[in-house]
Amino acid sequence: MNVHKNIALSFNTAEYYSMQEASEYLNTKYNVDNITPKKILKRIYEFDVDSYFYGKGFYLLGTHSISDLDDLDDLDNLDNLDNLNNLDDLDEGSENLQDYINKIDSYLIFCDFMPSMHCIGNGLFMKLNKRMIGQLVFSNRIEVSDEWADLEGLLPQDRLDANPNDTEEFLTPNFIPRNNRDDGYKFNKIKVERSTFLPILPKEYIDDIGLQKALKRINLTVLEHYHFKDYQIESYEGSNIIYSNKDTIVLNLEVTNEDVLILHKDLEKLEKHIIDYQQPIDEISEFKRKGVSPKLLKAKLVANAHAQYLWSKDYDKKIRIGEMCELIWSYLIDTEHSEMLPERKATLKKWLSLIPDYASEAGRPNEK
Repeated sequence: MNVHKNIALSFNTAEYYSMQEASEYLNTKYNVDNITPKKILKRIYEFDVDSYFYGKGFYLLGTHSISDLDDLDDLDNLDNLDNLNNLDDLDEGSENLQDYINKIDSYLIFCDFMPSMHCIGNGLFMKLNKRMIGQLVFSNRIEVSDEWADLEGLLPQDRLDANPNDTEEFLTPNFIPRNNRDDGYKFNKIKVERSTFLPILPKEYIDDIGLQKALKRINLTVLEHYHFKDYQIESYEGSNIIYSNKDTIVLNLEVTNEDVLILHKDLEKLEKHIIDYQQPIDEISEFKRKGVSPKLLKAKLVANAHAQYLWSKDYDKKIRIGEMCELIWSYLIDTEHSEMLPERKATLKKWLSLIPDYASEAGRPNEK
């Protein structure tokens, strides 16, 4: 790499990029000029690489899933009550039950409050899910609203190396309420496994600065704002009661392709995926020379890619090879590749390049 290219690349290298900046970085790095923002977004969707948009100036109302544990040693000791499954084991109306519920609510309030304080202050990187990215690819815009309340990952702007899927990244010791620290309450006794967030403006904030000023502080386009409706309020319970009322303003925000951001580390992952993907493409060219059907090869590549994606999301390790063959069959049957499907679903196993060890263990029987 020559000196001028080194200098250009150093100026283009950053902790995160817009799609335009990412395309400029890659074009400089690989000495090409055909990498566009839209092409990068398509590859982000194809390889399911993390991407974000930046949001600032509003609050977040969360729906939180708490971890479930199957066993409990001491129901009389609240320090051992680590999960919501235990509520069924406690007597209704007991002090233990009420104490446990109060601690959960106290914890969940801060799972909303601390991300909201970051969002109002310095702003947050908000993770785009696969549905959102797909819509951006085809429509160049998405709406973040009550209808699509699926903001599932948040990053503090000053800690982009954090885990976006762990709400507890915001609950550092300095942020734990003093009264909870003094009475020995431990946040790590309750674990949030998944959170989704809805953009809102609470009554107290509106009363403090006024609605129009509050709306102007939001960095994204506000397409619509309205008070919580009864049917929406019913879907939120427990700790959410501080925000889920008719005085709260629900926001409908617009995110466009120009708002999409990718971290440098995720851009490197995308580069690796693309490089690794070249091997099967080269194999197609070789098979073409040998007279193998290109349609069949393409169907096999699509089937294999879909299987690897599903297994990558199979965190509970439940999908056995037989079930995967059924899932692939169902996926391909309504596509252009349906005519390439074999007569027996089980034959699809031969199309897969990599099968996790657990998928081959005894479980759901294969389709015969």
